[in-house]
Amino acid sequence: MKANRRRGVSMVLTGLAIFALVAMAALSVDWGVIYFARQRLQNFADASALAGAQELPNATNGKQKAAETYSRNYGEYGESSPSPPPPPSVITCPANDPDVQPATTCYRIGNDTVHITTPYRRSGDPSPNPNLINVKACRVVGLYFARLFGVTQIRVCAKATAIRRSSNRRGLVVLDPSGGGALNLSGSSRLLVPTGSIIVNSSSSNALTASGSSSISAQQILIVGNYTISGSASITPTPLTGQSPMPDPLASLPPPSTSGLPTYPGQTITGTRILNPGIYTGQIRVLSTGTAILRPGIYILRGGLSVIGFGRCTGSGVMLYNENGVISISGSADVNISPPTSGTYQGITIFQPASNTQTLGFSSNVVSQISGTVYAPRASISLSGSQSMVVDMIVAWRVGITGSSRLTINANEPPAASGGWVELVD
Repeated sequence: MKANRRRGVSMVLTGLAIFALVAMAALSVDWGVIYFARQRLQNFADASALAGAQELPNATNGKQKAAETYSRNYGEYGESSPSPPPPPSVITCPANDPDVQPATTCYRIGNDTVHITTPYRRSGDPSPNPNLINVKACRVVGLYFARLFGVTQIRVCAKATAIRRSSNRRGLVVLDPSGGGALNLSGSSRLLVPTGSIIVNSSSSNALTASGSSSISAQQILIVGNYTISGSASITPTPLTGQSPMPDPLASLPPPSTSGLPTYPGQTITGTRILNPGIYTGQIRVLSTGTAILRPGIYILRGGLSVIGFGRCTGSGVMLYNENGVISISGSADVNISPPTSGTYQGITIFQPASNTQTLGFSSNVVSQISGTVYAPRASISLSGSQSMVVDMIVAWRVGITGSSRLTINANEPPAASGGWVELVD
Protein backbone atom coordinates (compact mmCIF):
# COMPACT_ATOMS: atom_id res chain seq x y z
CA MET A 1 0.00 0.00 0.00
CA LYS A 2 2.80 2.40 0.96
CA ALA A 3 4.64 1.48 -2.24
CA ASN A 4 1.57 2.37 -4.30
CA ARG A 5 1.35 5.73 -2.54
CA ARG A 6 5.01 6.40 -3.27
CA ARG A 7 4.48 5.52 -6.93
CA GLY A 8 1.48 7.86 -7.07
CA VAL A 9 3.44 10.70 -5.51
CA SER A 10 6.30 10.08 -7.93
CA MET A 11 3.93 10.26 -10.90
CA VAL A 12 2.48 13.53 -9.64
CA LEU A 13 5.95 15.00 -9.11
CA THR A 14 7.06 13.80 -12.52
CA GLY A 15 4.00 15.39 -14.10
CA LEU A 16 4.69 18.66 -12.32
CA ALA A 17 8.32 18.56 -13.43
CA ILE A 18 7.31 17.94 -17.06
CA PHE A 19 4.79 20.79 -16.83
CA ALA A 20 7.51 23.08 -15.44
CA LEU A 21 9.92 22.11 -18.22
CA VAL A 22 7.29 22.78 -20.87
CA ALA A 23 6.54 26.14 -19.26
CA MET A 24 10.24 27.01 -19.24
CA ALA A 25 10.56 25.99 -22.88
CA ALA A 26 7.56 28.13 -23.74
CA LEU A 27 9.05 31.04 -21.86
CA SER A 28 12.53 30.77 -23.41
CA VAL A 29 11.41 30.20 -27.01
CA ASP A 30 8.68 32.79 -26.96
CA TRP A 31 10.87 35.28 -25.10
CA GLY A 32 13.42 34.93 -27.90
CA VAL A 33 10.73 35.63 -30.50
CA ILE A 34 9.56 38.70 -28.58
CA TYR A 35 13.12 39.96 -28.06
CA PHE A 36 14.01 39.59 -31.75
CA ALA A 37 10.83 41.38 -32.83
CA ARG A 38 11.41 44.24 -30.43
CA GLN A 39 15.03 44.69 -31.54
CA ARG A 40 13.94 44.76 -35.19
CA LEU A 41 11.27 47.34 -34.39
CA GLN A 42 13.80 49.42 -32.45
CA ASN A 43 16.22 49.44 -35.37
CA PHE A 44 13.45 50.49 -37.74
CA ALA A 45 12.23 53.22 -35.37
CA ASP A 46 15.77 54.58 -34.80
CA ALA A 47 16.51 54.79 -38.52
CA SER A 48 13.15 56.39 -39.29
CA ALA A 49 13.45 59.01 -36.55
CA LEU A 50 16.95 60.00 -37.68
CA ALA A 51 15.84 60.22 -41.31
CA GLY A 52 12.81 62.31 -40.43
CA ALA A 53 14.86 64.65 -38.24
CA GLN A 54 16.94 65.59 -41.28
CA GLU A 55 13.88 67.37 -42.70
CA LEU A 56 12.89 69.30 -39.56
CA PRO A 57 11.47 71.76 -38.74
CA ASN A 58 9.32 70.98 -41.81
CA ALA A 59 6.88 68.57 -40.14
CA THR A 60 5.24 67.35 -43.35
CA ASN A 61 8.56 66.44 -44.96
CA GLY A 62 9.84 64.96 -41.70
CA LYS A 63 6.90 62.59 -41.35
CA GLN A 64 7.05 61.59 -45.00
CA LYS A 65 10.78 60.85 -44.84
CA ALA A 66 10.40 58.86 -41.61
CA ALA A 67 7.54 56.78 -43.02
CA GLU A 68 9.35 56.12 -46.30
CA THR A 69 12.50 55.06 -44.43
CA TYR A 70 10.50 52.67 -42.25
CA SER A 71 8.80 51.17 -45.31
CA ARG A 72 12.11 50.72 -47.13
CA ASN A 73 13.78 49.01 -44.16
CA TYR A 74 10.72 46.83 -43.63
CA GLY A 75 11.07 45.51 -47.17
CA GLU A 76 14.85 45.28 -47.33
CA TYR A 77 15.15 43.24 -44.15
CA GLY A 78 12.67 40.58 -45.13
CA GLU A 79 9.64 41.76 -43.21
CA SER A 80 7.40 41.30 -46.24
CA SER A 81 7.52 38.51 -48.76
CA PRO A 82 7.73 38.15 -51.67
CA SER A 83 7.82 41.89 -52.40
CA PRO A 84 8.40 45.12 -50.45
CA PRO A 85 5.41 46.50 -48.58
CA PRO A 86 3.14 49.04 -50.23
CA PRO A 87 3.70 52.74 -49.55
CA PRO A 88 2.74 53.76 -46.02
CA SER A 89 -1.02 54.24 -45.67
CA VAL A 90 -2.47 56.72 -43.19
CA ILE A 91 -4.85 55.20 -40.62
CA THR A 92 -6.86 56.53 -37.70
CA CYS A 93 -4.79 56.77 -34.54
CA PRO A 94 -6.09 54.81 -31.52
CA ALA A 95 -7.85 57.13 -29.11
CA ASN A 96 -6.59 55.34 -25.99
CA ASP A 97 -2.87 55.37 -26.84
CA PRO A 98 -1.04 57.66 -24.38
CA ASP A 99 1.71 58.33 -26.94
CA VAL A 100 -0.66 59.89 -29.46
CA GLN A 101 -0.39 63.69 -29.51
CA PRO A 102 -2.23 66.31 -31.59
CA ALA A 103 0.58 66.26 -34.17
CA THR A 104 0.70 62.45 -34.48
CA THR A 105 0.06 60.76 -37.82
CA CYS A 106 -0.49 57.00 -37.77
CA TYR A 107 0.43 54.65 -40.60
CA ARG A 108 0.01 51.02 -41.54
CA ILE A 109 3.27 49.70 -42.99
CA GLY A 110 3.14 46.01 -43.79
CA ASN A 111 2.03 44.32 -40.57
CA ASP A 112 3.25 47.17 -38.38
CA THR A 113 1.45 50.17 -36.96
CA VAL A 114 3.70 53.23 -36.94
CA HIS A 115 2.96 56.50 -35.11
CA ILE A 116 5.04 59.51 -36.19
CA THR A 117 4.85 62.71 -34.17
CA THR A 118 6.41 66.07 -34.95
CA PRO A 119 6.40 68.64 -33.43
CA TYR A 120 6.83 66.35 -30.42
CA ARG A 121 6.37 67.17 -26.76
CA ARG A 122 8.44 65.18 -24.30
CA SER A 123 7.40 64.76 -20.69
CA GLY A 124 8.22 67.99 -18.87
CA ASP A 125 8.46 70.12 -22.01
CA PRO A 126 6.29 73.25 -21.91
CA SER A 127 5.27 72.87 -25.55
CA PRO A 128 5.89 70.67 -28.62
CA ASN A 129 9.35 71.07 -30.14
CA PRO A 130 9.40 71.46 -33.95
CA ASN A 131 12.95 70.05 -34.00
CA LEU A 132 11.91 66.78 -32.33
CA ILE A 133 10.37 63.75 -34.03
CA ASN A 134 9.10 60.59 -32.32
CA VAL A 135 8.49 57.26 -34.02
CA LYS A 136 6.56 54.49 -32.27
CA ALA A 137 6.31 51.13 -34.03
CA CYS A 138 4.12 48.24 -32.91
CA ARG A 139 3.58 44.71 -34.19
CA VAL A 140 1.51 41.72 -33.10
CA VAL A 141 3.84 38.73 -32.62
CA GLY A 142 2.56 35.16 -32.75
CA LEU A 143 3.73 32.85 -29.95
CA TYR A 144 4.48 29.12 -29.99
CA PHE A 145 4.70 27.13 -26.79
CA ALA A 146 2.69 29.73 -24.91
CA ARG A 147 -0.33 28.57 -26.92
CA LEU A 148 -0.45 25.60 -24.56
CA PHE A 149 -1.47 28.07 -21.87
CA GLY A 150 -3.95 29.96 -23.99
CA VAL A 151 -1.66 32.85 -25.03
CA THR A 152 -1.45 32.98 -28.82
CA GLN A 153 0.03 36.42 -29.49
CA ILE A 154 1.42 39.58 -27.91
CA ARG A 155 1.76 43.22 -29.02
CA VAL A 156 5.36 44.46 -29.08
CA CYS A 157 6.36 48.13 -29.44
CA ALA A 158 9.52 50.24 -29.72
CA LYS A 159 9.99 54.01 -29.67
CA ALA A 160 12.70 56.42 -30.82
CA THR A 161 13.01 60.20 -30.58
CA ALA A 162 15.47 62.21 -32.65
CA ILE A 163 16.35 65.89 -32.61
CA ARG A 164 17.72 68.21 -35.21
CA ARG A 165 20.21 70.47 -33.52
CA SER A 166 21.04 73.76 -35.14
CA SER A 167 24.19 75.35 -33.87
CA ASN A 168 25.07 79.00 -34.03
CA ARG A 169 26.87 79.92 -37.20
CA ARG A 170 30.01 77.82 -37.17
CA GLY A 171 33.28 79.67 -37.22
CA LEU A 172 35.78 76.96 -36.27
CA VAL A 173 35.29 73.19 -36.51
CA VAL A 174 38.19 71.02 -35.26
CA LEU A 175 37.71 67.46 -36.54
CA ASP A 176 40.33 65.35 -34.69
CA PRO A 177 38.11 62.85 -32.79
CA SER A 178 40.47 61.88 -29.98
CA GLY A 179 43.69 63.90 -29.75
CA GLY A 180 44.65 66.04 -26.77
CA GLY A 181 45.12 69.72 -27.54
CA ALA A 182 43.16 69.43 -30.78
CA LEU A 183 42.61 73.16 -30.31
CA ASN A 184 45.60 74.62 -28.48
CA LEU A 185 46.39 78.21 -27.51
CA SER A 186 49.49 79.36 -25.68
CA GLY A 187 51.55 82.49 -25.06
CA SER A 188 49.48 85.63 -25.44
CA SER A 189 47.56 84.40 -28.47
CA ARG A 190 43.94 85.30 -29.15
CA LEU A 191 41.07 83.45 -30.84
CA LEU A 192 37.95 85.49 -31.57
CA VAL A 193 34.70 84.19 -33.06
CA PRO A 194 32.36 87.03 -32.06
CA THR A 195 29.31 85.94 -34.06
CA GLY A 196 29.63 82.17 -34.18
CA SER A 197 30.60 78.94 -32.50
CA ILE A 198 33.75 76.92 -31.90
CA ILE A 199 33.30 73.14 -32.13
CA VAL A 200 35.97 70.66 -30.99
CA ASN A 201 35.22 67.02 -31.85
CA SER A 202 37.96 65.44 -29.73
CA SER A 203 36.78 63.21 -26.89
CA SER A 204 40.03 63.80 -24.97
CA SER A 205 39.92 65.18 -21.44
CA ASN A 206 42.09 68.05 -22.73
CA ALA A 207 40.57 68.41 -26.19
CA LEU A 208 40.90 72.19 -25.87
CA THR A 209 43.88 73.65 -24.02
CA ALA A 210 44.60 77.28 -23.19
CA SER A 211 47.75 78.34 -21.35
CA GLY A 212 49.87 81.41 -20.63
CA SER A 213 47.81 84.56 -21.07
CA SER A 214 45.96 83.32 -24.14
CA SER A 215 42.25 83.91 -24.55
CA ILE A 216 39.31 82.48 -26.47
CA SER A 217 36.08 84.34 -27.05
CA ALA A 218 33.09 83.09 -29.05
CA GLN A 219 29.32 83.08 -29.04
CA GLN A 220 29.34 79.38 -28.13
CA ILE A 221 31.98 76.70 -27.53
CA LEU A 222 31.03 73.01 -27.89
CA ILE A 223 33.44 70.20 -26.96
CA VAL A 224 32.92 66.44 -27.16
CA GLY A 225 35.50 65.85 -24.42
CA ASN A 226 36.76 68.44 -21.94
CA TYR A 227 39.17 71.36 -21.68
CA THR A 228 42.02 72.61 -19.52
CA ILE A 229 43.07 76.15 -18.59
CA SER A 230 46.39 77.10 -17.03
CA GLY A 231 48.22 80.31 -16.17
CA SER A 232 46.07 83.39 -16.69
CA ALA A 233 44.37 82.06 -19.82
CA SER A 234 40.66 82.69 -20.27
CA ILE A 235 37.80 81.10 -22.21
CA THR A 236 34.50 82.91 -22.74
CA PRO A 237 31.81 81.63 -22.49
CA THR A 238 32.29 78.49 -20.42
CA PRO A 239 32.51 75.61 -22.93
CA LEU A 240 29.70 73.07 -23.11
CA THR A 241 31.32 69.65 -22.71
CA GLY A 242 30.09 66.14 -23.44
CA GLN A 243 28.58 67.25 -26.73
CA SER A 244 27.91 65.09 -29.79
CA PRO A 245 30.56 65.26 -32.53
CA MET A 246 29.90 67.61 -35.42
CA PRO A 247 30.06 65.87 -38.81
CA ASP A 248 32.45 67.53 -41.23
CA PRO A 249 30.24 70.27 -42.71
CA LEU A 250 32.21 70.27 -45.97
CA ALA A 251 32.64 66.51 -46.38
CA SER A 252 30.60 66.49 -49.58
CA LEU A 253 32.75 69.15 -51.26
CA PRO A 254 34.22 67.52 -54.40
CA PRO A 255 37.78 68.10 -55.66
CA PRO A 256 37.92 70.49 -58.60
CA SER A 257 38.01 69.09 -62.10
CA THR A 258 41.33 69.41 -63.93
CA SER A 259 39.73 69.04 -67.34
CA GLY A 260 40.75 71.82 -69.68
CA LEU A 261 42.98 73.58 -67.17
CA PRO A 262 46.36 74.80 -68.44
CA THR A 263 49.49 73.48 -66.78
CA TYR A 264 52.33 75.67 -65.49
CA PRO A 265 55.65 74.88 -63.81
CA GLY A 266 56.53 76.11 -60.35
CA GLN A 267 57.08 79.86 -60.02
CA THR A 268 59.71 81.91 -58.19
CA ILE A 269 58.54 85.52 -58.03
CA THR A 270 60.83 88.43 -57.20
CA GLY A 271 59.05 91.28 -58.98
CA THR A 272 55.37 91.74 -59.80
CA ARG A 273 53.81 88.87 -61.70
CA ILE A 274 50.25 88.11 -62.73
CA LEU A 275 49.32 84.44 -62.46
CA ASN A 276 46.51 82.65 -64.27
CA PRO A 277 44.30 79.84 -62.96
CA GLY A 278 45.49 76.34 -63.75
CA ILE A 279 47.64 73.47 -62.53
CA TYR A 280 51.00 74.43 -61.00
CA THR A 281 53.26 71.41 -60.93
CA GLY A 282 55.87 72.98 -58.64
CA GLN A 283 55.85 75.35 -55.70
CA ILE A 284 54.81 78.97 -56.11
CA ARG A 285 57.44 80.96 -54.18
CA VAL A 286 56.90 84.66 -53.58
CA LEU A 287 60.14 86.13 -52.27
CA SER A 288 60.72 89.25 -50.22
CA THR A 289 60.58 91.64 -53.17
CA GLY A 290 57.86 89.78 -55.03
CA THR A 291 54.16 90.39 -55.60
CA ALA A 292 51.89 87.68 -57.00
CA ILE A 293 48.57 88.87 -58.40
CA LEU A 294 46.17 85.98 -58.88
CA ARG A 295 43.51 86.27 -61.54
CA PRO A 296 40.08 84.83 -60.63
CA GLY A 297 39.72 81.08 -60.87
CA ILE A 298 40.93 77.78 -59.44
CA TYR A 299 44.63 77.19 -58.74
CA ILE A 300 45.61 73.55 -58.31
CA LEU A 301 48.87 73.54 -56.38
CA ARG A 302 51.00 70.41 -56.61
CA GLY A 303 53.99 71.92 -54.87
CA GLY A 304 52.36 74.23 -52.36
CA LEU A 305 52.69 77.98 -51.83
CA SER A 306 55.35 79.95 -49.96
CA VAL A 307 55.22 83.70 -49.30
CA ILE A 308 58.20 84.99 -47.31
CA GLY A 309 59.87 88.21 -46.20
CA PHE A 310 57.96 91.20 -47.54
CA GLY A 311 56.34 89.19 -50.32
CA ARG A 312 52.73 89.88 -51.28
CA CYS A 313 50.00 87.64 -52.67
CA THR A 314 46.67 89.14 -53.67
CA GLY A 315 43.65 88.07 -55.65
CA SER A 316 39.86 88.03 -55.74
CA GLY A 317 37.57 85.23 -56.87
CA VAL A 318 40.35 82.74 -56.12
CA MET A 319 40.38 79.20 -54.74
CA LEU A 320 43.68 77.51 -53.90
CA TYR A 321 43.39 73.73 -54.07
CA ASN A 322 46.54 72.55 -52.31
CA GLU A 323 46.80 69.03 -53.70
CA ASN A 324 50.33 68.50 -52.45
CA GLY A 325 53.08 70.43 -50.72
CA VAL A 326 53.01 73.00 -47.94
CA ILE A 327 51.30 76.36 -47.65
CA SER A 328 53.58 78.65 -45.64
CA ILE A 329 53.26 82.39 -44.96
CA SER A 330 56.13 83.87 -42.96
CA GLY A 331 58.22 86.95 -42.19
CA SER A 332 56.36 90.15 -43.07
CA ALA A 333 54.45 88.52 -45.91
CA ASP A 334 51.12 90.09 -46.85
CA VAL A 335 48.35 87.80 -48.12
CA ASN A 336 45.00 89.21 -49.15
CA ILE A 337 42.77 86.88 -51.15
CA SER A 338 39.03 86.38 -51.49
CA PRO A 339 37.04 83.38 -52.75
CA PRO A 340 34.74 82.82 -55.72
CA THR A 341 31.32 84.41 -55.35
CA SER A 342 29.41 81.75 -57.26
CA GLY A 343 29.60 78.10 -58.26
CA THR A 344 30.59 74.97 -56.34
CA TYR A 345 33.43 76.69 -54.50
CA GLN A 346 31.62 79.87 -53.54
CA GLY A 347 33.11 81.09 -50.28
CA ILE A 348 36.05 78.61 -50.31
CA THR A 349 39.50 80.22 -50.43
CA ILE A 350 41.84 77.37 -49.44
CA PHE A 351 40.90 73.71 -49.94
CA GLN A 352 43.50 71.14 -48.88
CA PRO A 353 42.19 67.61 -49.50
CA ALA A 354 42.32 64.84 -46.91
CA SER A 355 45.16 63.20 -48.86
CA ASN A 356 47.45 66.12 -47.97
CA THR A 357 48.18 66.10 -44.24
CA GLN A 358 50.94 68.72 -44.25
CA THR A 359 50.53 71.64 -41.87
CA LEU A 360 49.34 75.01 -43.12
CA GLY A 361 51.71 77.46 -41.43
CA PHE A 362 51.08 81.17 -40.89
CA SER A 363 53.83 83.08 -39.07
CA SER A 364 53.83 86.52 -40.66
CA ASN A 365 53.89 89.66 -38.51
CA VAL A 366 51.24 91.46 -40.56
CA VAL A 367 47.51 90.93 -41.03
CA SER A 368 46.57 88.18 -43.50
CA GLN A 369 43.08 88.73 -44.88
CA ILE A 370 41.48 85.55 -46.22
CA SER A 371 37.86 86.49 -46.74
CA GLY A 372 36.60 82.97 -47.17
CA THR A 373 36.82 79.47 -45.74
CA VAL A 374 39.99 77.48 -45.09
CA TYR A 375 39.20 73.76 -45.38
CA ALA A 376 41.86 71.21 -44.40
CA PRO A 377 40.05 68.12 -43.07
CA ARG A 378 43.19 66.08 -42.27
CA ALA A 379 45.78 68.78 -41.71
CA SER A 380 46.76 71.08 -38.87
CA ILE A 381 46.65 74.85 -39.09
CA SER A 382 49.36 76.67 -37.18
CA LEU A 383 49.55 80.38 -36.35
CA SER A 384 52.72 81.52 -34.64
CA GLY A 385 54.88 84.55 -33.96
CA SER A 386 52.83 87.73 -34.26
CA GLN A 387 50.62 86.55 -37.10
CA SER A 388 47.25 88.29 -37.30
CA MET A 389 44.73 86.60 -39.54
CA VAL A 390 41.08 87.21 -40.47
CA VAL A 391 39.02 84.45 -42.13
CA ASP A 392 35.35 83.60 -42.56
CA MET A 393 35.48 79.95 -41.43
CA ILE A 394 38.01 77.23 -40.64
CA VAL A 395 37.39 73.48 -40.80
CA ALA A 396 40.59 71.60 -39.96
CA TRP A 397 41.96 68.49 -38.27
CA ARG A 398 43.79 70.44 -35.55
CA VAL A 399 44.49 74.11 -34.83
CA GLY A 400 47.38 75.60 -32.85
CA ILE A 401 47.80 79.30 -32.05
CA THR A 402 50.97 80.40 -30.28
CA GLY A 403 53.10 83.45 -29.51
CA SER A 404 51.18 86.70 -29.85
CA SER A 405 49.15 85.53 -32.83
CA ARG A 406 45.58 86.68 -33.27
CA LEU A 407 42.95 84.76 -35.25
CA THR A 408 39.59 86.36 -35.96
CA ILE A 409 36.87 84.24 -37.57
CA ASN A 410 33.76 85.95 -38.92
CA ALA A 411 31.63 82.78 -38.97
CA ASN A 412 30.38 83.26 -42.52
CA GLU A 413 29.68 79.72 -43.69
CA PRO A 414 29.98 78.93 -47.41
CA PRO A 415 26.88 77.60 -49.20
CA ALA A 416 28.50 74.15 -49.43
CA ALA A 417 28.49 73.76 -45.63
CA SER A 418 25.77 71.38 -44.45
CA GLY A 419 23.74 72.84 -41.61
CA GLY A 420 23.03 71.32 -38.20
CA TRP A 421 23.06 67.66 -37.23
CA VAL A 422 20.68 65.04 -35.92
CA GLU A 423 20.90 62.54 -33.07
CA LEU A 424 18.75 60.18 -31.05
CA VAL A 425 17.72 61.54 -27.66
CA ASP A 426 15.39 58.78 -26.39
